[in-house]
Amino acid sequence: MPQSEPTDERHPMRLVVLRTGLTPDLLRAWEKRYGVVTPVRSHGGQRLYSDADVERLSLLARAVKGGRAIGQIAKLPLRELQRIVEKDAIALSVIAPPVSAIASESRESIHAAALAAVERFDAAELESTLRSAAMRLGMDEMLDGVIGPLLLTIGSRWDAGLLSPAHEHLATAVVRRTLTWMMENGTPPPMAPAIVVATLAGQTHELGAMLAAAAASSHGWRVVYLGANLPARDIAVAANHTRATAVALSLLHPTEDPTIAGALRDLRAALPASTAIIAGGAAAASYAPALAAVGASQFGSIRELRAWLRGATKTR
Repeated sequence: MPQSEPTDERHPMRLVVLRTGLTPDLLRAWEKRYGVVTPVRSHGGQRLYSDADVERLSLLARAVKGGRAIGQIAKLPLRELQRIVEKDAIALSVIAPPVSAIASESRESIHAAALAAVERFDAAELESTLRSAAMRLGMDEMLDGVIGPLLLTIGSRWDAGLLSPAHEHLATAVVRRTLTWMMENGTPPPMAPAIVVATLAGQTHELGAMLAAAAASSHGWRVVYLGANLPARDIAVAANHTRATAVALSLLHPTEDPTIAGALRDLRAALPASTAIIAGGAAAASYAPALAAVGASQFGSIRELRAWLRGATKTR
């Protein structure tokens, strides 16, 4: 008898692959041969995994990387798996370089490969590099260690005349597709808080907004992504219709737009007092007085945004 659609939060296989580093084929093999988890099925037949399934699979993947045989650990209870992983991590730290060093080396090689693909106008190679990295690193590490630094490098090289506008546009298009693909892998829980993500009119660069949307999506928020260059009233309509907990704005360029202060006032006036306004991006500091005037929270990095999102979730 087929299992019914679950009511609690479940995740499709693509997201599980992204978070655990397992390949789809290996995941299916572990399920069939060892029964490591038993995902439910959607009405369309898609495998759906619980948070507990993802945690268990992550621990199993780490244990196998530490030298354990899957057949010997597949049936162990979660607490025992956690103990094994912690024990192996301590043992490996004596003979292996720190994980941070490995991660740093990995990020550097990914960064170099991605930048080389941009310089060659090789969109297919760039997308393949970024997707492969996402499968190994997961959303947070991907945003902090790969996409963010890559965009900064491309921007600085473009400013220095080392890359053309065509290079920048190619990279932007590929990163946009990659972020969209990564966000499509997540399914927010039924009662997830909503966040509207956009840029105000005159702010035409949307990658900062996409990074914020991806971060929110990976932390369990229901993202309503509107894109770039929207009037404040349209952003407010979307936020009010979806009963959004927050509106996130990206401010990148220009850095001195006299209309931004008025747009922020209009947005604040059109939203309930309970709907927070948060803003980040390279130009956010330039608009700090205008942001403060409407009680908006300002974040200087994706890490700070994640901290805000976690805090807002806990206080709901």
